[in-house]
Amino acid sequence: MYGLLHEEGLSRYYELRGAVGVPVVDPGEKDRAWLEPIEAQLAARGACDLDVSGIHCSACVWVMEELFRRRAGAGVLELNPTLGRMHMRVGEDFSLRAYLDEVERLGYRFGPARKRLERASDALLLRTGVVMALAANSMIFSIAIYLGLRSGPLFELLSELSYGAGALSVLVGGGVFFQAAWRGLRARVLHLDLPIALGIALAFMGSSYSFFFGSGEATYVDTLTVFIALMLLGRFLQERTLERNRDRLLADEGVDGLTTRRHRDGKIEIIACMDIVEGDTLVCAPGDLVPVDALLLSEHATLSLDWIDGESAPSYFGVGETLPAGAFNAGDHAFSATATSGFEASCVLRLLNRTSAAGEEQPASSRFWQRVSGFYVIFVLAAAISGAVYWFWITGDGVRALEVATAILVVTCPCSFGIAVPLGYEVVRARLRRLGLFVRTRSLLDRMRQVRRVVFDKTGTLTTGALVLADTAQLDSLTPEQADRLYGMASQSSHPKARALAEALAARGASWSAGGDTGWAQESAGQGLSLEEGGRVHRLGSALFALGADTPDASDDLVYSLDGEPVLSLTTREDLRPGARAELERLEADGYDAFILSGDRHDKVQAMAQRLGVPAERALGEQRPEAKAAWVRAHAPERTLMLGDGLNDGLVVREALCSGTPAIDRPFMASRCDFYLVSPGLGPIAEALRLSRQLGQVVRIDLAFALLYNSFAIGLAMAGLMRPWLAAILMPTSSLVTIAFTLLALRERRARPATAPAYGRPAWT
Repeated sequence: MYGLLHEEGLSRYYELRGAVGVPVVDPGEKDRAWLEPIEAQLAARGACDLDVSGIHCSACVWVMEELFRRRAGAGVLELNPTLGRMHMRVGEDFSLRAYLDEVERLGYRFGPARKRLERASDALLLRTGVVMALAANSMIFSIAIYLGLRSGPLFELLSELSYGAGALSVLVGGGVFFQAAWRGLRARVLHLDLPIALGIALAFMGSSYSFFFGSGEATYVDTLTVFIALMLLGRFLQERTLERNRDRLLADEGVDGLTTRRHRDGKIEIIACMDIVEGDTLVCAPGDLVPVDALLLSEHATLSLDWIDGESAPSYFGVGETLPAGAFNAGDHAFSATATSGFEASCVLRLLNRTSAAGEEQPASSRFWQRVSGFYVIFVLAAAISGAVYWFWITGDGVRALEVATAILVVTCPCSFGIAVPLGYEVVRARLRRLGLFVRTRSLLDRMRQVRRVVFDKTGTLTTGALVLADTAQLDSLTPEQADRLYGMASQSSHPKARALAEALAARGASWSAGGDTGWAQESAGQGLSLEEGGRVHRLGSALFALGADTPDASDDLVYSLDGEPVLSLTTREDLRPGARAELERLEADGYDAFILSGDRHDKVQAMAQRLGVPAERALGEQRPEAKAAWVRAHAPERTLMLGDGLNDGLVVREALCSGTPAIDRPFMASRCDFYLVSPGLGPIAEALRLSRQLGQVVRIDLAFALLYNSFAIGLAMAGLMRPWLAAILMPTSSLVTIAFTLLALRERRARPATAPAYGRPAWT
């Protein structure tokens, strides 16, 4: 990424970004079926909208705008980095596809404009701002009254202004809690918003009675406005952080947003996959999904099956063979195939089904919070009713009884629930964001405290999905001319093994220019590359291809031969994520059992387990999607965290207690998991588990403090000693104490323990 930015003269990116960067995510194969209708729209209207993922700061915005400005036909580009939305107006000679290719080289990702523009937290932000302003003014109006002002025109004016601020606060902010409380009652649930709504209603009724029929003073109205402002602030923090994490991804409409190309009546049209019927002729461009089982009509096709069975190497198919649904075109040319069934029979439809996606079912942790909230509601309501009954019994004064009940409901501020706890969750989510882990679901951190087993998919999860040479020492025996020739051959192929060899040779300074000393090699699909030069034949590929079919010891890896004689015999392996072994050891040290559950061949899975130090009995290979889901279902799913990246993991993530994915290039998995990763290594997972436990301890202390404070405050109110000015001091003070404790307990320490492993962060943009 550094080289690309400097090559294009975009080094100012680093000045705008600042000291801290974000890891680049390889976009991988590009599925561009969605782009053709947008190109047609752009040609007709000269404008279009796109969703974009990966925008982190002003430097990201600048680099996109700069690359746009440099292209012919560029007009106006408008970027909304918060939402991840791009709007452009261009001329006829602007190439949208070329611009997207250029920007995606830097790790960003584009898709059709599917994100919702309106968000629930936007309305909460407006309400919170208005109510906080009203609370500040109401406190100012009340100070003079608390200091002794009891009559005269100024007293009347301040009382009227204070009451007006309270009425506006109830109107603007109280509706949020009234609606939530009513929905809870309709669902027969004692929701935490019920005592909040009752407190607001009774406090405002008491203030209104005192203002219109009593002393002319709006009793408790200043405390009420502060109470509403604090509750709304906590609610806003909770909603905004989850929305922000979701907006970093491209939107996923499941099967409704899945498209393909169909050849009919001499024309190729873009259709929804739901419209595929048996017998349709489908055209799959490079990077396209094969949506249904289909018979190949073209001469050959190269498919990536890693999202089906976890196999990292591409597979080759010949004319007449059946292509499996869920594969991707990994070749450099399009192919056509005949659908053997409609989309309703495709496994893709089942794997993309959202109905029971992870996180939608109510976990035990959520039931715990409902029980706590229910007990709190019962406790507060019982105290308020008891106080009112007691004072009415001993005094016979209904107004006095109402004042005591109002004081109890106002002063028993659920600050731990409404402010400190949401703030604690936001602090933890912010720390995880800095490590590259983004939380998508509200209850994830609660559920993580129950996890005792972490299950990993292999390809693309424990590995980067790319191949590397297991031993590069043999390359040292090549002369510079041989290294350049071999690099020229390998760099002409998109096969993962050839790319691994080309990268290893490039690291040693090898180079090649088309038409130079090394000519164009001929590739035999699924076998290798051959080059005739100076009367000699160079071959690079499988042993059978390079050395001949009659070679008895031929192994299926990477061999370079000259005139049939072996020159190099190389072994490739999947490249582990940075620090993968150290992170699995850290999980084991923290008391978690690490498992590998993969669709790849059993021998490959066992070899990977040995490299990672995972016991052989905890590494299972050749697991189809249904088998993965069945295994998790049979092994304490309520204590399992699943990490996967492929379409084949769509079923198993629904069974586990919580799930995550490093695959954000396509929205299929990220939109179905509780969290996603953009870090190169796996360190954030162990850190998230640790922070979830630490957060649980802080929450329990906050709840204990809330119990002590509310018991003290209710005792004062029951004794008839609670005054409006005292409530105005106690309620905000208790909030500040719990907030300060939560922030201090969850603050990020600068110094890490010497034994903590590195997170393995390579180059940052």
